[in-house]
Amino acid sequence: MTRPTRRGIGLALSSGLLFLVGTNVQSGWLFVMASLLVGAFVTGLLIPGRTARRVEVERRAPAEAFAGEEVPVDLIVRNKSRGAKLSLTLSDTHIQPADAFVPQLAAKETLTVGTIRHAAKRGVVDGKPITVSSAAPFGVALAKRKVAAPGRTVVYPRVVPIPWMPDLASSAKPLDAAQVRSRKGVGQDYLGIREYQLGDSLRHVHWPSTARLGSLMVREFEQELPRRLGVVIDTWADTGGGETALDICASVAASVAMFAMREGHPMAMAAAKNRSIELLADPDRTASLTWLAELEAPGGPPMAATLDEAVPLLGRIDTLVVVFPTWRPNAGLPAELAGLTDTGRQVIAVMVDAGSFPAGGPGAPPLDEAQADLLAAELAAQRTIVYRVRAEEDLAECLQQAV
Repeated sequence: MTRPTRRGIGLALSSGLLFLVGTNVQSGWLFVMASLLVGAFVTGLLIPGRTARRVEVERRAPAEAFAGEEVPVDLIVRNKSRGAKLSLTLSDTHIQPADAFVPQLAAKETLTVGTIRHAAKRGVVDGKPITVSSAAPFGVALAKRKVAAPGRTVVYPRVVPIPWMPDLASSAKPLDAAQVRSRKGVGQDYLGIREYQLGDSLRHVHWPSTARLGSLMVREFEQELPRRLGVVIDTWADTGGGETALDICASVAASVAMFAMREGHPMAMAAAKNRSIELLADPDRTASLTWLAELEAPGGPPMAATLDEAVPLLGRIDTLVVVFPTWRPNAGLPAELAGLTDTGRQVIAVMVDAGSFPAGGPGAPPLDEAQADLLAAELAAQRTIVYRVRAEEDLAECLQQAV
């Protein structure tokens, strides 16, 4: 599509004015000037359209990135025609809007233009068409055409290091009050002595008992069971601004998930997506980060209703991490979580202060500061370990110190 620019409109008006004046005063040189301006205007209308045609653009972007990173994105532009192309502008919105200017592209030439994009937000970015435009040679008209550039970049939630979170890493086995009993197997805790069986390691032979009883005896150990972790994320609503409350929730879940995988804790995550509760059980790194990148609000009911469905889906868990913004419906979470702490499960609540973020959509009222303080106190009073995150605070530091 070719459209006149302001310069082109001014040129057309100027030529018309000169022609009108020349007619009135019968001045030949004014007719000549008007004709030159008209010629420039018509030429400027035709050439940009030809310049923008037969140009191919390929985008090379990484398949994955993390929110907050600077992401290199290359645009490979090819001139498929036999003539040179002048003053090409490539406009691409992938990850972050960016423009690249190509002053000249010779016939059949291929040129790579590098750009750096800031991945401000997590999410799945599908490749949209790139706009190729040109106003050459006079700038009196601008021709634009869209060039398909497929591709996909998953911007993962920001992950912060958690070198030590005692609430998750304090034991390689379930808590004493957990509903899983010790079992015989390979571990560090000594259970007793029994007769040797085929397949037992000779390293476990207990020689004093063997000598005393006259038969080969081996030591028996308690099997170590890694603590099973469940994470539930609230997707009921979201805030406005750059990094939103839901983005922070996803970052918290991603950081805890990476820590749990590194320490060998099996885990599962659950959240409301598309008005139903979706479970992600025993994911690997890529699956968990992609799943969290895809979370959107409104995804489903508030956290209290989500927990009713999510906890049974999580199955046997020893530690439950609930991550939620401080929306008003979440003021009732202490009553909802009380039953979980009474069963011996360890419950960790990560509160993201929604009131510290720019206002989001309608129908998403946050708790005020006093109400959020009361919620944190009520949760802590029932043996829930509480972490609190506010906008612009250092997330890693917030996850180091419980309130």
